[in-house]
Amino acid sequence: MKNKIIVLFLGLALAMMPVLASAQVTGEFIGCAGIPLGTLEGILCKVGDILNLIVPILIALAVVIFIWGVITYVVGGDEEAKKKGRQRMIWGIIGIAVIVALWGLVRVLTNTFGVGNIENINFPTTPY
Repeated sequence: MKNKIIVLFLGLALAMMPVLASAQVTGEFIGCAGIPLGTLEGILCKVGDILNLIVPILIALAVVIFIWGVITYVVGGDEEAKKKGRQRMIWGIIGIAVIVALWGLVRVLTNTFGVGNIENINFPTTPY
């Protein structure tokens, strides 16, 4: 049974190789270039860049947990293994739904208030 799981994971890893090979940024990266990190704008920009990197990784992790649950459910011989596989599938679906919903909510808010893709933010200041 362990050999079947190892073969399935290796097959999945080999199937994902083309996706990993083409995981390059083809366009121009518009990030925090030229913004000093010591300012509030620089800190917010850097936090946004980090979150933009973390969200796809979390989605991929949730998909891997779901696939792990499917494999455990299909390969599992006894009822306890099938129950664990079912639980992993449920948690994977919940994880995907929560991450995508929060990501969508952030996108709706940024489009509603018009704060997406702004390079120069003019923060209000007090007059002299």
